[in-house]
Amino acid sequence: FTGDHPYVCCKIKQADGEGETKAETKPVTEGDTLNPTWEETLELESWQPGATLEFIILDKGLLGSKTEGKALLPSEFFNPNGFQGMLAIIGLPDAKLSVEVQVVGAQDGEQTPEQYPPAVSQRLGVSILQAHGLNNMTHFTGDSPYIICEVKHLDPASKMTRVETASVTDGDTSNPFWGETHIVEPWCEGEPLQFTVCESVASKKEGKAELPSKLFFPHGYAGFVAIDGSPQAILHIIVRPLGPAVGDGASLKTNQVKVSQTKGKHCCW
Repeated sequence: FTGDHPYVCCKIKQADGEGETKAETKPVTEGDTLNPTWEETLELESWQPGATLEFIILDKGLLGSKTEGKALLPSEFFNPNGFQGMLAIIGLPDAKLSVEVQVVGAQDGEQTPEQYPPAVSQRLGVSILQAHGLNNMTHFTGDSPYIICEVKHLDPASKMTRVETASVTDGDTSNPFWGETHIVEPWCEGEPLQFTVCESVASKKEGKAELPSKLFFPHGYAGFVAIDGSPQAILHIIVRPLGPAVGDGASLKTNQVKVSQTKGKHCCW
């Protein structure tokens, strides 16, 4: 990274894979380009529920633009109630991007998670993005790692609720990237989530991380959780309550997404 003129490109990644809508900030040409501030609001048309937002950090130099990193924000975490916070940039544990996202034109009358009775079983949107530093774990070999996310039900008679990612077989398996979002249900307020790092050989369990309910309910959570057994091993996740399960058959509505990008912290290297 030369620190020339960093800027951000925001793309709508449609769930059906068709079409692409994007908008870009202006390059930062003055001041601290390692911690650039944009303070811009971008409007992206034709967004549909289920479409992920992708933020690409680029550096514009004499020979063109170079991609420095990416951050993902799944639909479940800003629709319908918006999102404001820091996104970790994939591949750079210390790099973060501050954004605010609002859906313009969402249907009226939609309830927020705070309005639902706590006793009602709810859905969670859980994004498992990337782990870092798994090679610091004592018995980790890097053989096709994957993650199991399980609800630790308060009622011991409840059926097991769990999802798992695909195994990472290529690339840097000590810092594996999944970028997967799963719907986890049923879940009730007060129940923590447990994330288990496994390797494909005999489904060997290497370490665990737990996220208490109070850290993601009712406002959601985006950040890192420490994996037991090594202070250097962390897992990047996003968790958001989605409310009670809803019936199928709802019509698909096109909305406008308004994205405010404020500041990047060590976003370019």
